[in-house]
Amino acid sequence: MAEKKVLINICRAPFGTVFYTEGLRAAVGVSAGIDENIPTVLFQSDGVFYCLKDVDRTDALAYFESYKGMGTELCAVKEDLDERGITEAELADDITVISKERAFELFQENDFSMDF
Repeated sequence: MAEKKVLINICRAPFGTVFYTEGLRAAVGVSAGIDENIPTVLFQSDGVFYCLKDVDRTDALAYFESYKGMGTELCAVKEDLDERGITEAELADDITVISKERAFELFQENDFSMDF
């Protein structure tokens, strides 16, 4: 099989469930194996809370280390940040802020998307 582009869409808050952790794990998982698919992680809706620089990433630290080596892009939707009163200065350094229009384009450009 050929390499595919996979969008991991994290749209739930990073507390009270395992959805965000499973989404982050899935991003690493889709890049492993024979095909080495290309993951992009998109944080939108309440998922943007995971982008805060002070959020505890202990349970997902290994995933973030893997992203660095894979060149995985971590994106947060600006409009969702604005709705929640989160400024770019409050975000972790590895997060890229994109517009809602760009997020829509990501859904179109990727071969698969998974929501968490």
